[in-house]
Amino acid sequence: MTPRPRAAATAWIAGAAVYLTAEALAAAYRPTYSYVDDYISDLGVPGQPLAALMNAAFIVQGGLFLLGAVLAAGLRHRLFALFAAANAVGNLLVATVHTGDGALHVVGAALAITGGNAAALAGTALHPGLRYRLICRLLGGAGLLSLAALVTQAWTGVEVLPAPVWERASVYPILAWQVCAAIALTRPAKSLPARRQHP
Repeated sequence: MTPRPRAAATAWIAGAAVYLTAEALAAAYRPTYSYVDDYISDLGVPGQPLAALMNAAFIVQGGLFLLGAVLAAGLRHRLFALFAAANAVGNLLVATVHTGDGALHVVGAALAITGGNAAALAGTALHPGLRYRLICRLLGGAGLLSLAALVTQAWTGVEVLPAPVWERASVYPILAWQVCAAIALTRPAKSLPARRQHP
């Protein structure tokens, strides 16, 4: 399979748009919901308003994230595709095993967040642009550091920020990377100026 960058860009932008729109709608229909005090997956717990929409958005985001990775890289960059697959599996678990239903939900969240941010780091191989590669490292690194802060805070019991804030700080960089990667893939890489030949 040869890379199809424009199709990959469409998949990634669509996934991010569906996810953020569903989250905003589900939160709006739950008046007591707080982006600071409540986890994202709380919106998908059965019985909550628009829970089905939020769970569908998890699945769509994971599926389009993986589809975009396959379309962008073709048969190359298998590590990148593996991380994208982890994100897809994680999102599927988050959508089907809800908060409070067992350890699989935590496993799913860990796979989705780790896989997505690791894919952002590995995604530097998709485009030679220096600015794009810097953005990959910044977003992927910020997401993984936020996840580490969330886990450390849970283990130590020392709260620096509310846990849902750390969660969002580890999830939103993935969505931001999708958009940045989509833009980069639809723009031709600038060629480096040729070196002057000295006699």
